[in-house]
Amino acid sequence: MTRRSTKRVLVVGSITRDTNVFDGVATHTYGGTTLYAARTYAQFGVAVRVVTRLAPDDCAAIAAELPGAEVIAQPSDVTTTFENSYGRDDSRTQRVRDVAAPIEHRVEYLDDIDWLHLGPLHPLDLDHRWIEVEWRVPTGLDLQGFVRQIVGGRVESSIDARVVELLPRLEWLKASRNEWHALLAHMGLDRSSRPDTGAIESLVTDGVAGGSLLRTGERDEHWSAAPPVEDCDPTGAGDVFFAAYLRHRAVGASASAAARDAARVTSSFLLKRRDRD
Repeated sequence: MTRRSTKRVLVVGSITRDTNVFDGVATHTYGGTTLYAARTYAQFGVAVRVVTRLAPDDCAAIAAELPGAEVIAQPSDVTTTFENSYGRDDSRTQRVRDVAAPIEHRVEYLDDIDWLHLGPLHPLDLDHRWIEVEWRVPTGLDLQGFVRQIVGGRVESSIDARVVELLPRLEWLKASRNEWHALLAHMGLDRSSRPDTGAIESLVTDGVAGGSLLRTGERDEHWSAAPPVEDCDPTGAGDVFFAAYLRHRAVGASASAAARDAARVTSSFLLKRRDRD
């Protein structure tokens, strides 16, 4: 049997209706980890399968946003809707107007997949079976969905304890610096410690300062933004970085090289947005 040459990824999480407020200017668009990641993979020629939840009125628009991708849009009364407001220091406050139903798990979604990219936006974004079943493929998780909760339409910091059980099953974890510190604090670890999670590669992002690649038992490595892009709406930058990193790792790049290359891809993404705006 001939081995196929095209890599395949499954990306799971809500695609959202977003209002992004940066420097006092509001833009309305579709977003969410799943959308930004799927676009990034497609740019590299990776075959993409997306599993998400959408209201019927949004399905055609998302299909147009992701030409060539296999989009499995489970029906929902509403599409998850966020408002993201950024301060000058890239701090973010979020409000949530609508929340779609949890995304159901089906074993056939994982057929013929090289790796799984989980991008939940909040703890109830994924049906519990996504957490409980064996994934059978290398898996990367964006931590953000497990370090916050939605209370009265606001997004607040809160650790979902299930993430600690997930860590040993992951190959890759992406978190902002604040999210990473929240995880360490929840586990009773100081900031110089590392969770004892085997071979997991943790990517801790610091915005325009770059970020750090952390691996248990190995020296931490830093990557720089290439170049730093300031005065630009950063929505989706971490999602682009993580997808680019996973793609580079999937084709055999070292962790260090993958982080550097992903930083360049992310800066290019932000520069194009700034030039367009």
